[in-house]
Amino acid sequence: MKNCQKLKSGLIIHTGAIGDCLLTLPLAARLKELCALDRLDFIGPLDYIDFYPHRTCIDTVRSTESLPLHRFFKADFIETLAENDRLITALAPYEQIISFLGADSDCFETNLLYTTLSTCAAEATVIPAKPANDTDLHITEFYRHYFQQQHQLDDDVSLPKTTVTPLPEDYTAGADLLEETNIDPEKTIVIIQPGSGSREKSWHWENFIGVAELLTKNAVQPVFLLGPAEQERFIPQALDAVNRFIPLKNLTLTEVLQILTQADAFCGNDSGISHLSAAMGKKTLSLFGPASSPTHYAPRGPKTAIAQPPENSFTTPDSEQQQKIATQLLQIL
Repeated sequence: MKNCQKLKSGLIIHTGAIGDCLLTLPLAARLKELCALDRLDFIGPLDYIDFYPHRTCIDTVRSTESLPLHRFFKADFIETLAENDRLITALAPYEQIISFLGADSDCFETNLLYTTLSTCAAEATVIPAKPANDTDLHITEFYRHYFQQQHQLDDDVSLPKTTVTPLPEDYTAGADLLEETNIDPEKTIVIIQPGSGSREKSWHWENFIGVAELLTKNAVQPVFLLGPAEQERFIPQALDAVNRFIPLKNLTLTEVLQILTQADAFCGNDSGISHLSAAMGKKTLSLFGPASSPTHYAPRGPKTAIAQPPENSFTTPDSEQQQKIATQLLQIL
């Protein structure tokens, strides 16, 4: 890579959801290695990325709200940029900047480049968060190929599959969470997340209950993970059914990571937690329906498996599919 030996610090900007941010980490790890970066920072939604330092290749994080990034979208930005502008000061330490924000803007990249070049000969690349046209590439491969083309790189090394490494204290905290919720650590534990970012991506909740019942009959302890979205979206009947098992509610993302350290496997929809589990190297079974594509967005990890139940099972219970998913889980355990 040109001038690669001079690069010491880099920055990634992403305003997407949990899974979207996690899917940038393979490129981030490869970038840090290629350019021998001493530091790689991440600007994004703090609730989604605050666990990155010391557990990923990202060294520090800060919230998107900490900088007026919206100014890069303005056509008159350059005319209003002051000599000691806050954006100039914030971006000055970086020789390499990758933004997944602003690809659909006519002026974002120009304004970003102008700002970085105000203090040093920095390189800035705006990568589309999603491909503009049809491609068979997984999104992580798309990111790499896009970056390579922009910088005329010839890098055929495979992207890392495990990008999140829990700290020793995460295992201790995870064990404490098990004890607090009366989960038997001696049993085989499968974490089940029945929700996702949208209803269309969510397998019908009764199917997850059926899977949990079948796992229980096979001496496996199912533990349900419920976030605020599931608790708000699920009907009372669904919440009552989940409560028959062991529900974990309203955990922070760091706590989710910690409880996952104690799990033997994870099962969920196309969601951010599925990506987290896979990135940690956990045995992960992700369910994809008509609203999402495993070809492009399957979780990346060394122990991942994909299931694609028929479309009707995303809207109605299906005992046959419940048996298939439970069997697939038992096979990977």
